[in-house]
Amino acid sequence: MTPSPLQAYTADHRFVLAAVARSAGLADPVTVQLGGFFQPLLKAARRGPLVPIDDVLIRDWDPNVIRHNIGVSFGARLYEIDGVRFVVAACAHDDNQNNAVFTFTAVDRRDYARLYRIARQRRRESEAPAEEPVLPPEQRDALWKNTIGYLDRSNLRRIKDHGGRPKRGILLTGPPGNGKTSACRWLWDECKRRNWEWRLVSPDAYAMARRSHNAEAMVRAMFTVAQRGIIFFDDMDLALRDRDTVRETDDQAVFLGALDGIEVTEGVVFVFTTNCSLGLIDRAFKRPGRIDVVLNFGPPDADLRRRLMDRWHPDIRAALDVERAVASTDGFSYAEIEEVKNLLIMHFTDADRWDWEWALQQLEFNRHELGAPRPSLGFAAPANGPRPKGRVTVGAPSNTGGTTADTALG
Repeated sequence: MTPSPLQAYTADHRFVLAAVARSAGLADPVTVQLGGFFQPLLKAARRGPLVPIDDVLIRDWDPNVIRHNIGVSFGARLYEIDGVRFVVAACAHDDNQNNAVFTFTAVDRRDYARLYRIARQRRRESEAPAEEPVLPPEQRDALWKNTIGYLDRSNLRRIKDHGGRPKRGILLTGPPGNGKTSACRWLWDECKRRNWEWRLVSPDAYAMARRSHNAEAMVRAMFTVAQRGIIFFDDMDLALRDRDTVRETDDQAVFLGALDGIEVTEGVVFVFTTNCSLGLIDRAFKRPGRIDVVLNFGPPDADLRRRLMDRWHPDIRAALDVERAVASTDGFSYAEIEEVKNLLIMHFTDADRWDWEWALQQLEFNRHELGAPRPSLGFAAPANGPRPKGRVTVGAPSNTGGTTADTALG
């Protein structure tokens, strides 16, 4: 009887697995796809010999393959890390098939759990932690308390025991370039370090979900975590705009419905970012239970600009009059200040000298060439006018959304 395609497929896998297991001395092999653990684990492990499969071994001299892979296009390689031996096979041979059963990692069953723990640790070590954003202390504390602090297991337990909501909504507003993305990157990194869930939902991803054949289910999946974590909604202006000033769309109704229909095991925090003003956000979205905290990210004051420059390379700081640099960037956004630094470095590579005035002038020239003169960007107050104050609205977690207190930020 001729075997079916599936039977032939699985038989080939068993043949490859048996061959590499013998080479590695694995008595009871378990196969796994390493995914995001692949590079950190292989980089940390000690390389062993290459192993042919059915007497075939094809080396690959591609520098990228040698540096980031096992060094063969057909065959296997043995590895060892912290006393655990494993083998990586690579013998994909049919582009019309899912070759996962021919390109895999195998480890002895008794070492499987230990290898997983090692792989997790190596991946954490390989990821440089995101630098904490430069924010006013009260804003940084409010952001932390209502996201990472809120999701702390002991806090979640107390909130649930007292009948609190298992979710939290944070809205980050303010003109572009003033730290919203850096703040989200920081929170995202903290989620990874704690092995919590995280997801980024972009306007394009939301639009694709709305156009799918099962739009309601696809959208709701974007708002769901299995246990606990943070879901970031980037620039969701379309779904949040005030329906009294712009035409109401189905997107708004679906978005708000999904936001209210969440069922989670542990807890979820939604972090929304938008560049439009708070007054243009629909009232239905801003009510407690959907948005509990609003943080406005405005241009940095002198102290924040100084703190930002404190992180620059020592060579740059040694060549600058830092106080003069702080004064000359009054009203600049974080992104503009970082661009001045980049221009400063570029000029240094060409002229071998640090020239702050040149960098400032080049920034103005570049802005003019882009047709965006600084006064029209909205990043800063007029040179002699009052500086705008940011607002932080902090709501304590509670069953009714909590009370709010406004704190002015410089």
